[in-house]
Amino acid sequence: MPKLTIDGQPLEVPPGTNLIEAARRIGIEIPHYCYHPALSIAGQCRLCVIDIEKVPRPQVACNTVVAEGMVVHTETERVLETRKSIMEFHLINHPLDCPVCDQAGECWLQIYYMKHGLYDPRMVDEKVHKPKAVPLGPHVMLDAERCILCSRCVRFCDEVTGTSELGIFHRGDRSEIGLFPGQELANKYSGNVVDICPVGALTDRDFRFQVRVWYLDTQKSICPGCARGCNIEVHVSRRRVHHAEGRRVVRLKPRFNEAVNKWWICDAGRYGSAFVDGDTRLQAPARRDGEKTLEVAWTEMIPLAAGRLRGYRADEIGILASPKLSNEDLFLLRR
Repeated sequence: MPKLTIDGQPLEVPPGTNLIEAARRIGIEIPHYCYHPALSIAGQCRLCVIDIEKVPRPQVACNTVVAEGMVVHTETERVLETRKSIMEFHLINHPLDCPVCDQAGECWLQIYYMKHGLYDPRMVDEKVHKPKAVPLGPHVMLDAERCILCSRCVRFCDEVTGTSELGIFHRGDRSEIGLFPGQELANKYSGNVVDICPVGALTDRDFRFQVRVWYLDTQKSICPGCARGCNIEVHVSRRRVHHAEGRRVVRLKPRFNEAVNKWWICDAGRYGSAFVDGDTRLQAPARRDGEKTLEVAWTEMIPLAAGRLRGYRADEIGILASPKLSNEDLFLLRR
């Protein structure tokens, strides 16, 4: 395996590894927008520039494969100035939408600007205007002004789903993401384009304007929607529930698992959590009266339930099963 040095740290990686992945192995994060480990190399954003000894110009790390004896520097003065210039280029026509953008707080344009930008703007002309709030399908909304043309969404639809609904149209600073004529972004994995969009260009119509991400608590879980058992993150709003239409579970996100779902989840699983806070769930104590279910006060229900429970021994266990339980839970019930 090739041996190389990145920022003074020696390492050994498998042949064919690019420099972004090699640096990650030793805890060095090279900034990037267009690169994604599950997609083909595009080399469009140019933000992942690095210096390699004996190479006269900065190189893009995403499209540079490790070589024996390579010495890489990710924080030289030339690299930092180049990144700052590239950030300025990406932000030339970017709107000042941060206060109203759903991606605020987890936007890589914000994060990388604070780490690698912080320049004095030189742009005084009016910014290029493009379509805003364009529904691409039942789940995804496009704001073309916020798009940095990383092409992740286009490559996802071409290479992962194979449905090819999206493309980049026009030229120069008029280029924009859009649908091919007669198409709609409605494939079974369409919500994943929101996850891989590094900025606020693609937003989730179900989550849009519901709650700020810094009011979310995250828990790891498994999707119970089918037998695959996709790894997910459950994002819960506990502090400002009223801003999420009364919902506690405001969105589900995929959690990487190489052996199960990789980086993705299907739309059925992603948008299938409404039952958690559904109107059909019991909101108050109730008891059966013949064929009817009557709502009763807690003062009546607690003694009634206690009396029923006293009829069982301390070592007896009762469990209510439901089709919404995961396969693992239902398996344990049969043991």
